[in-house]
Amino acid sequence: MKKKTIYIILAAVLVVGCLFLILAKTGKIGNSQPTSDIFAVKDTNNITKIFIADMNGEQTLLVRHDDGWYVQDSVKAMPQKVNELLSVIHNVALEQTVAKTAQSNINKMMSVNAVKVEIYQNAPKFKLFGIPFFTKERNVKTYYMGPATMTNVSNYAILDGFDEPCIVHIPGFRGFLTPYYAFRPVEWYNCDLFSTKITRIQSLMVQDFENPEESYYVEKSGTRFFSLYNVHNELIPDYDTVKLLDMLAEYRDKNYEYFISDMAQGKKDSILRYNHFKTLTLTDVDGNKTTLDMYRKLEPDPYYLDAIVGGMERAEDEPYNRDKFYAVLNGNTKNLVQCQYFHFDRQNQPLSYFLKQKSK
Repeated sequence: MKKKTIYIILAAVLVVGCLFLILAKTGKIGNSQPTSDIFAVKDTNNITKIFIADMNGEQTLLVRHDDGWYVQDSVKAMPQKVNELLSVIHNVALEQTVAKTAQSNINKMMSVNAVKVEIYQNAPKFKLFGIPFFTKERNVKTYYMGPATMTNVSNYAILDGFDEPCIVHIPGFRGFLTPYYAFRPVEWYNCDLFSTKITRIQSLMVQDFENPEESYYVEKSGTRFFSLYNVHNELIPDYDTVKLLDMLAEYRDKNYEYFISDMAQGKKDSILRYNHFKTLTLTDVDGNKTTLDMYRKLEPDPYYLDAIVGGMERAEDEPYNRDKFYAVLNGNTKNLVQCQYFHFDRQNQPLSYFLKQKSK
């Protein structure tokens, strides 16, 4: 009985000792002064989500997928901008805590001007002797990034779970951090529609719904060699090679001008129903397919004439905008974008454009 009691006491001491080591390592105890990296998340490769929100309700959720980052889990995010944010998250450092006499004013300012940041990782509940336990997606860091200080090279910030407001910066960087924490989703959108080099193109289908006979299909038939077919799937043996290759080469960099975020649903539904004029379907050598549906934009209304809403079709003499059109990428009709015709000049050419002119 006495031995059993001793074993129980030793086990309890061992458990308490392990818990003490865990808490000390995570900074929960034994740390009266905060370390310089209390705001940083060093393992950015393991970050799964970043949530950013202002105090007025605008918010953005960045989610990591296998093929990159997405905004609101649906629209591809701009890689460069996400990488810049990850760099800030990795390098942000505590410069100093705010003086006691100024803390009340700073807290009031932060309550209306700060941006909330939540960072998620696949992380264990704790590690014991280096072994992770209960790993799942967790909120590993929450802080509030406030306005720049008077020097414009640091920011006020408050770390969740730490009582005092702080001043943070990135050592060696002369600038403030607020611009990196954009809370409006549209500021993160990747404007790319097509980014496929000509050597990676396997096929292209262009469907013209206004002039069906001008539709065509292009298929790779060798290194930088392509076959051209008409709408009846008939091979066109003699076409203007330079014009076709120039058109295909431009698929390496095609983007949209503006993301439509404030259009009434009725107007959007009418555009999708009545104004579809062309579809581009590009397939790369790995079988990845990108589809762009193109829709006319009417004048003079910047989006669509109110008369159309309710089921009225477009009048024959109703003019189209000659500079802009709308588009939907990969069938995602929730996301309507605006493009410029001149940027898609070669992509909008009919089949007859690529045919050699017969000599008289």
